[in-house]
Amino acid sequence: MEAKSTTDMGKEYEIDLVDHLKFDNARRSKSSGASFHDNIDITSDHFVIEAEATEKKSYSVKIDFWEEVRQKAHNNKKPLIAFRFRNTKNPRKSVDLIAMDKNDFVELMEKIYG
Repeated sequence: MEAKSTTDMGKEYEIDLVDHLKFDNARRSKSSGASFHDNIDITSDHFVIEAEATEKKSYSVKIDFWEEVRQKAHNNKKPLIAFRFRNTKNPRKSVDLIAMDKNDFVELMEKIYG
């Protein structure tokens, strides 16, 4: 598998996330979150998601970025940041992670497990 541009990796990851979250009516923004009226990568019934993909070994997140994502979460939706560490040599070894607020995680677990 060859290297991809950041834009191509992001689109690929967004499509994958939407496919995995179709049970929650997930949809990609037409502009990948770049337009004023649709400024988040993915929305679903319960979440707003910023998707980030890289072929590097690390990805830096600043609290300001988290605050931006959190502010985009309207109608009681939970903010998430999804990360893909893409492995160009072996796609099966790519790693996908989700970051969310601890309190939102606890609330979700309480709903699932009572």
